[in-house]
Amino acid sequence: MVIESLDTVADKLARFVQTCHSSENEYRLTENSETSAFALCFGIFCGVLLRDQRLLVDANELANSLRKKIREERSRWTGCPTHKSYRQLLAFILTALSAIGLLREDPLDDLVVEQINCDIAKVLHANGCLIGKAGAGNQAMFLAIFLLHGRDWLGLDTQPRLDEWVDLHLVHMNRFGFWGQDRGMTHLQFQNGYHQHEILEYLGVENPRSEAAVSAVRALADDQGHFAPYSGGGGCYDYDAVFMLTPCGKVPDGETRALLERTAATLISEQRADGGFAESLYVRPRTPANLWRTAVHIGRAAGNMPLFLERLRYGLTLQRPAHDRIHTHWSRYSRRWDESDLWDSWFRLLTLARIQVAIEPERAGDWGFCGYPGIGFHPSVRSTKPLI
Repeated sequence: MVIESLDTVADKLARFVQTCHSSENEYRLTENSETSAFALCFGIFCGVLLRDQRLLVDANELANSLRKKIREERSRWTGCPTHKSYRQLLAFILTALSAIGLLREDPLDDLVVEQINCDIAKVLHANGCLIGKAGAGNQAMFLAIFLLHGRDWLGLDTQPRLDEWVDLHLVHMNRFGFWGQDRGMTHLQFQNGYHQHEILEYLGVENPRSEAAVSAVRALADDQGHFAPYSGGGGCYDYDAVFMLTPCGKVPDGETRALLERTAATLISEQRADGGFAESLYVRPRTPANLWRTAVHIGRAAGNMPLFLERLRYGLTLQRPAHDRIHTHWSRYSRRWDESDLWDSWFRLLTLARIQVAIEPERAGDWGFCGYPGIGFHPSVRSTKPLI
């Protein structure tokens, strides 16, 4: 089985993570970028997932650095910050502190409490979380993470609001098992809705349309087993799809298993020479082969108009010079599409690990999955030993 080679993949990736390690308490998103708070989180996540103590150095110093960075970021905002970049960093830092076993010392209670002093239904509706608005899945997940943090780490009675969060999502779920239009399945729909399903899995809430969700996501795979609206997949799209194809961390049927094995083989073959992983190897450069691959990717969606339009829009938009590089709030440096980075490296390894454990549950202990709600959580963590 191709996933048996994951030990080699992990060893190579650990070497890449070390090259992004600027100092004991700093990481760079890529070898060429500056250090950042987000990169520090991604470096920690890679080290924890690999169960590699060499990448974590001094846990106490890492924790101090994480807390300092989120306090500095909070000081830049007037009033309660609700922007995605801040909430994402806060959620990542809470996860990182939990992963290295030092969240209890200072659970950042004031930063979390201010995020949950709100009307749950009003927030979900205002952000478009229940109608599949782009980016709304993240906001719904952040809200649930902070409510869970309040319940489990701060002793607050947030359970009624968590129940409301779950009930609203179940009531508004469409026929595909996601949120928003249901004329035809799209990449945005599963990539956005994955975030809410991450919370449902953590809570042990069964997806009432799991079978439909698996079928709908499986139909979006390209011939390589990638799941992005553009060629070559993407760290988010491929992991989110694999998450949805492995409900409760398990493989639901033989057809899905065959697809997962194809995805794993493709990802392993795309590991870069430096040991890291990139967003996509086929968006740039604009070679005839890559342009043809894009055209074929679009054409194969002809029977599903929402999907066809989505792929066409991406195919045309990504040809603009403005998208020669990838711009994010994780780093001032804009990386190349084929450049190894800690985010994609963490997500690609997380994808491979989830596939392996779905097929071979006994391998769960080989990986340092997070026990904190949100990205990186795996149901098996309830029965495996923590790294630290």
